[in-house]
Amino acid sequence: MILEIFKDSFEYSFKDPESILKLGVLSIFSVFIIPIFFVTGYSYRITDIGIKGTINGNDPLPEYKNWSNMFIQGLKVAIVRFVYLLPGIILFLIFHERDHIFNDATNISLLGPYIGILALTIIVWLIFYLFSIVAIPNMINEGSLKSAFNIKKLIKIIKSIGFFRYVKFYLGCIVLIVGILGTLLILISLIGLSIAFLIKFMGTFAFYITSIFIIGIFVIIAIMFLLPFFLTFESRAIGLIYNMRELE
Repeated sequence: MILEIFKDSFEYSFKDPESILKLGVLSIFSVFIIPIFFVTGYSYRITDIGIKGTINGNDPLPEYKNWSNMFIQGLKVAIVRFVYLLPGIILFLIFHERDHIFNDATNISLLGPYIGILALTIIVWLIFYLFSIVAIPNMINEGSLKSAFNIKKLIKIIKSIGFFRYVKFYLGCIVLIVGILGTLLILISLIGLSIAFLIKFMGTFAFYITSIFIIGIFVIIAIMFLLPFFLTFESRAIGLIYNMRELE
């Protein structure tokens, strides 16, 4: 069943290239902050369609209309994601201010604590991401922002889905994230090699111009194609996994 959800979400992400391209354009303009909420608002609508739809159903991607409503929906999703990221951020900042480990991470003697704190922060983020997967669709389904933070209800939903089934789904999402990040790292490495190669044959000014151009192309490709794909995939998938809960 989990594989069917991933298969459906993967195919759904390629169903309407024009809509995905528009999402990519919005993602590019998110540097101006406001468009971010339209991006997250579109993800809200994808999840809503997933909640109301079925696996392997012929569900369309949302239309780009009612922009004011999309903005409000996106603001809600952004708030939920930020709140669930907050514990990890706070933990990171507390250790940063207390021990100043990160100010001297090059010191070999501090490398162990540095890695330990970083690992602990990532673990906290992963735990809260576990809850955010059901928090967002629960908020959408119940039409209330408060529903995203009803931990008791969220735990109940996870149990009704099936703990091991939910964990498999969760791990699948993590693998996808790691896969995308791995792809980005490979691209960055290729860019680094290209730049190193250019150093041998170009002057300083031409080198900097070319480097900026190459990095710019890489960033545009990542934001316009990889980010919209992952956002569409995840938004669809969390709606479908939420549907596997036992209705009261």
